[in-house]
Amino acid sequence: LKGLEIPLEARILVVADSFDAMTNERTYRKGMSNEEAIIELKRCSGTHFDPDIVDVFVNQVLLDNENLEV
Repeated sequence: LKGLEIPLEARILVVADSFDAMTNERTYRKGMSNEEAIIELKRCSGTHFDPDIVDVFVNQVLLDNENLEV
């Protein structure tokens, strides 16, 4: 499957799960800041992630964290 063939729910979940994985501590690495994770999501938007989903997600994160500068 590719593009819009991938169910909407899956496209949403992959963005949310990736953000969570990037920003949380792991035993093998330190978590990124929200700003760094947003930059990475935007960098991979259109290739790994649905750009529309990334835009909505990033706008929501920015609304929830008004002090972020990206």
